[in-house]
Amino acid sequence: MADHPRPPPCVLLERVVRFVEAAGLTSGGASRDPDVAAIIEVGGWSWSTVQMMGSVEEMERLMAPSVKPVAFLGDPPQVSSLHMLLPPPARLDLLGIGEISSTHKGIVVIYANKCYLLYDASNNHLTAIPPIPDSVTSAPIFLPLGRGAVLVSAAGADDDDYIFADIVTSPSTRGINPALPKATIFARVKNGGEWIQSSIPHLPLPPHLCGPTYFFHIDTAFSFAGTIFWVDLLKGILICDDILSSPQGPRLAFVPLPHCIDAHDKPRHCFSPNEHRSIGRVSGAIKFLALIGYCEASCPENEVKLKTWSLSPDFKHWKEETTLTVGDIWASESFNQMGLPHVLPFSPVLSVNEDGIMYAVLNDVKKEPIPQLNEFGDSLGMQLVPKANYMIRFDMLQNKVLSSTKISKKATSRWLTNTFLATDFSAYLQDRQAW
Repeated sequence: MADHPRPPPCVLLERVVRFVEAAGLTSGGASRDPDVAAIIEVGGWSWSTVQMMGSVEEMERLMAPSVKPVAFLGDPPQVSSLHMLLPPPARLDLLGIGEISSTHKGIVVIYANKCYLLYDASNNHLTAIPPIPDSVTSAPIFLPLGRGAVLVSAAGADDDDYIFADIVTSPSTRGINPALPKATIFARVKNGGEWIQSSIPHLPLPPHLCGPTYFFHIDTAFSFAGTIFWVDLLKGILICDDILSSPQGPRLAFVPLPHCIDAHDKPRHCFSPNEHRSIGRVSGAIKFLALIGYCEASCPENEVKLKTWSLSPDFKHWKEETTLTVGDIWASESFNQMGLPHVLPFSPVLSVNEDGIMYAVLNDVKKEPIPQLNEFGDSLGMQLVPKANYMIRFDMLQNKVLSSTKISKKATSRWLTNTFLATDFSAYLQDRQAW
């Protein structure tokens, strides 16, 4: 019998996880139910999704051996995905969408209706973790600071032990805004039964990140060398050590990013940091990537700079590494040989196992008039219409596109938002034939 190929050691994983009823699919993967909210094409299958998830108790009941996690993996720059097949009969309001917060070795951390799911690729097992106490009531005591759920290796423990942690704050007296700089860290050990709560009376954040116009927000989270990194991609990193090992509680520090954006006079969503920034572990170091000038109307697209930095081993200082302009990328022989569109790279992501390698989306779009007219018979303006969506694998050290692929057969606007992360969870996949 021929050997089956091994899964890729690093994949580009969609953050969206879709829960579907297995019986609701035909042999070709299409939905039999006309009431589903959407049909998304992934890996040659069509998955039917709706927008709600059930209660925590129902999620725990569903985490039975008959619930089948299915990973569609592809060699980058192809995009991979994770889905959950639920046994019939599954109520439509129990199906829905989850979001991947982070990964740790072979474990994927998923938000699902305010509770958490841990998918362990090494044994194909799902664990449901109840939500943080008092976080899902009509008047919650705790508010999330963003995408903060993360696993970190337990200090002094064997390689398989970990701590699950999230950081939250309370609503301010002025409304739903967080009451920074106070915060609370909730943690639980592997197979632990209760949340362990650590109150932080004063986060080590600069005053301008504690309101009233801007609040520290976690765009991405990961752990490295027993340390948690909660990252605001516009401002900096909240670093957390000694999550449960010190009697004095967690030890926290703040490290500004090397190129911060002044985001105080505009709503945060105007900057969409995931569109032009990323950070993560790369071959034993923490690296940060930014497209400088991306948010500036006065900067021509060809003059936007692609820059990377590495964080020192003591997590205190940044060292600049590479600098390219988008014009340099467009002018490269490899870029033009592949016939790629001269558009800004979008949603850049650093490879976790190859230094200098970046993945990015190229959205080829055109502007067309909106077909509807207003009550006076005037045009409503222009709209962006996708022509094609590409993912590229790019060597920043050589200014060379190594490979590219069309993300989907039909151009779509869904790739105009960041939906994926680079991870090595695929290297731990148990069923190496399934992928």
